[in-house]
Amino acid sequence: MGEIAREPASTGSTQRLAELAGDAPPTSIPEVVKRLAEIRDYAASTSLLGENDGIAAFTKLYHVITTRVGEMVDSGRFRSSPFLVRLDLEFAERYFQALRSYAADIHTTPGVWRVLFDNRSDPKVPPVNFAVLGVNAHINYDLAHALIATWRHVEPDGDGPDSAQYHDYRLINDVFEMEMDGLREELDSLLSAGPDGAPWDVGANWLADLVVTFTRDLAWDEAKRVWQAGATPEVCRASERKLDRTATFIAEGVLRLPLPF
Repeated sequence: MGEIAREPASTGSTQRLAELAGDAPPTSIPEVVKRLAEIRDYAASTSLLGENDGIAAFTKLYHVITTRVGEMVDSGRFRSSPFLVRLDLEFAERYFQALRSYAADIHTTPGVWRVLFDNRSDPKVPPVNFAVLGVNAHINYDLAHALIATWRHVEPDGDGPDSAQYHDYRLINDVFEMEMDGLREELDSLLSAGPDGAPWDVGANWLADLVVTFTRDLAWDEAKRVWQAGATPEVCRASERKLDRTATFIAEGVLRLPLPF
């Protein structure tokens, strides 16, 4: 694939977003919700695209999902709340760390997050595509290693019908499905036909399915594989490199999806 046109945000904006991401991992779901709200609002208020800014568009979706997860924790719907809360914190920290690394040295930022961050100000990219880019990075790259980080604090208890952790992990799918349905419908409407009424390339629809339709089970399987291999630094780095290559390939395709305007 050819090189994507990059439009990095200003250094000041990038540094401030890193500050809002915090200088340490979050310690509670309300703290995650607060940080996400501040990142969303700042990104929107300092971008020419407003709420359509890439970081604002993804963070808005992430904020909604995390808020609903917090409500589910408070209502006692999870069998293993310590696992679920820790996973939510580790998951969020991956996003916050990506923002920090981008401000410190963009070359240390995972490629899949750079696709979103580098292009966040591009007016040719619709906000739904930005949201999909963030979902792709967070699920296809971050989630497996957020699980591994969680298991370092809360030992895994299997993945069959008797596993409280797996039950709760799957329960989160309900929240994702609710939000992804709207994203799927919006993306489908953009991909339904080209300017002349002809269908878009089937590859574009496959790409949308790969990102928006559930890949959380794949993340669980990868986390199990790495954990069973000892989850050493070397094994983790190799897994992250593999996941980043795949997720970045998908992200570059999403960024190039032909849109009917």
